[in-house]
Amino acid sequence: MSSQLPPVSNSPSNQSPEVLLHQAETSYLQGEYDQAIAACQRALELKPNWPPVYVTMGNVSQGRGQIEEAIRCYAKALEFDPNLPQAHANLGSMFYKQGKLESAIDSYQKAIALKPDLTAVYVNLARALRQMGRESEALIVEQKANQIHSLTGGSVHLYNQGNQLFNQGKLEEAIALWKQAIVADPNLAEAYCQLGIVHRHQGQPQEAIPFLEKAIELKPNLVAAHQNICGIYRDSSDLAAARNAVDRYLKNCSSIDPIMTAIYAVSICQVSGLNAVALPRFLQLESQLPGLLAHTKPVEIKSLYANLLFALPYLRDDLEKNYKLQRLIGDRYVSLISPTSTPPRIQTTKGFGNIPSPKTVKIGILSKNFCRHSVGWCSADVIKELAALNTEIYLYWSDRPIRDKQTPVFEQVAHKVFAPQNFPQGLPNPQEIVNAIRQDQIDILLDLDSLSVQINTEVLAQKPARFCISWLGFDSPQIASDNYFIGDHYTHPPGRESYYTEKLIRMPQTFMAVSGFQRVSADPNTLRQAYRISRDQVVYLCVAPGRKFNPDLVKAQVNILKQVPDSILVHKALGDTQIIRETYAAACKAIGVGQHRIKQISRFATEEEHRKIYMLADVLLDSYPYNGGTHSLEALWFNTPLVTRRGSQFLSRMGYSFLKGVGVEMGIADSWEEYQNCGIRLGIEPELRQSIRQQLMASKKSENLAPLWNPKALAKNLYSQFQQLLNQ
Repeated sequence: MSSQLPPVSNSPSNQSPEVLLHQAETSYLQGEYDQAIAACQRALELKPNWPPVYVTMGNVSQGRGQIEEAIRCYAKALEFDPNLPQAHANLGSMFYKQGKLESAIDSYQKAIALKPDLTAVYVNLARALRQMGRESEALIVEQKANQIHSLTGGSVHLYNQGNQLFNQGKLEEAIALWKQAIVADPNLAEAYCQLGIVHRHQGQPQEAIPFLEKAIELKPNLVAAHQNICGIYRDSSDLAAARNAVDRYLKNCSSIDPIMTAIYAVSICQVSGLNAVALPRFLQLESQLPGLLAHTKPVEIKSLYANLLFALPYLRDDLEKNYKLQRLIGDRYVSLISPTSTPPRIQTTKGFGNIPSPKTVKIGILSKNFCRHSVGWCSADVIKELAALNTEIYLYWSDRPIRDKQTPVFEQVAHKVFAPQNFPQGLPNPQEIVNAIRQDQIDILLDLDSLSVQINTEVLAQKPARFCISWLGFDSPQIASDNYFIGDHYTHPPGRESYYTEKLIRMPQTFMAVSGFQRVSADPNTLRQAYRISRDQVVYLCVAPGRKFNPDLVKAQVNILKQVPDSILVHKALGDTQIIRETYAAACKAIGVGQHRIKQISRFATEEEHRKIYMLADVLLDSYPYNGGTHSLEALWFNTPLVTRRGSQFLSRMGYSFLKGVGVEMGIADSWEEYQNCGIRLGIEPELRQSIRQQLMASKKSENLAPLWNPKALAKNLYSQFQQLLNQ
């Protein structure tokens, strides 16, 4: 994918005429006539005598009841392009309103000659002929209208019926109608697009692709088709295809869809491992958002929140700038998703007051990841320990359940498990989840996903429990000042409240704890032999996926290799392997490090197999500005020293918190220079590595169990915090 992406429009002075016309048409449909005319006038300044603008101005004048002005605008459009069927049709309607039937008939006939499938124009023509007493001609025109309707008007009717069923979550019925619509009109691009979207929602991406490609073939600027095919290739890890798809999307739609094309470009670059390309595109869009937000559609606001803010911590570690952007987007998002009516008052659990009570605390857990997922691995032990206290645990799936061998770990401690049943437009209905939580009269709702799962934030915005708290899966959702976010004193030092909408809860020792990880057994020496690594080589490990992969990280790691003779770096993670290989190769070449010292290892089928990798590694080199989470925990559990760069934002301080949670100071760096120095020392000082390994082994002994390996202690601290809230 080229790094030279098309610019995004910003202020009215540099918006393209296409964007301005699109804004004008949108304003016209919403009855905002002054805004529509203003946009048309700006478009004409950029592109004088452009016929489509005069058509839109005529429509606005017609909407205002200004018939003569509408006629002037349509005539002006036809002066510059006499082959505009809609201008002829609209001009005919204006003449009809004036009683100029001959002129109306003439205009209608010109429109039909240019575009024979304009059903409504046949109807209008027949009406004008009949008023002129030309009954036989009117009947012929009506017969033609019926023929057109059976071929195309019928297809549109079927398509719209399918959309209604789709919005109701009746996917199979919708699919049947869209297929009928295509039979009636094989060129109905929107029907192909909808079929592709549904197949994608149903977990059938390969079936979706042909429908979406056909839609784009028929209508190259069909935005929804481009977005979905980009998403399919991105999620399938066919990242070269994803970049080609987003290039095509940019080429066909960037002028009419500047926000969404930019978001998709940033996302696909990141997943590929091209943060160096994603960052300037992100900065460009960020600088232009104030001018674009006045015209954003709801779908764009949701995407800015769920996708652009999700991309943010991977690109920049700057509390001031990040919070400014979070508020700019978050405020609009909250206005969009907030309930229009006052929610019912939450029933409180009796027994809480100023005096502590033994009353059972109802804790709801909200997530789509009660499964083999980072959130599932890192939360299960603490939830299990919470269930052993004076609580009732309620699980709320926020999407279709993905049950696997990890799911029973959650379900066996749950008093109740809820899964949504209704999926309008193929997506879960947040109101259904909200109603279930309210019905259960939950005291504490613990959200595990934050904005990484958008539906969770729509639930949190309605505050369905007495207290709503986000923990673990991402940084704070930044949507509600009476909700909470859990960290610790290392992730959130004093003063961080200034950068959060939610209130902060700081755990006294650590915000995360696990009781360990399982892995497939293997012999370390045999494993090294399998990868052609000698026993005496120092092996650095990097597990940063494409989103966390960037040139600064690569440069620091290669600099470490240069100073540690015969050392190698093993990289194993999701991303475009060719791009990752080329990035390392360029960094190696720049300072004279042999490219053979970089080894890329394919991903394993299961997490238990993946965790064998720590038998190879002498040191794990963490990512920045977004630290590793589960991988860093795994490395420390398997006694692998960690080098992490500590930043400002929560997600760049996780490695620091983990090391403090096991009592290790070595490996905490505040700059790339310190990061390199830590990595070099751990490479050339085997005694230092062994000392840290022994420290990590000791941290797991029951008589001196470190906070990071003590989910029971964290559960008790959480429960204590919950009681304090409930006693307020």
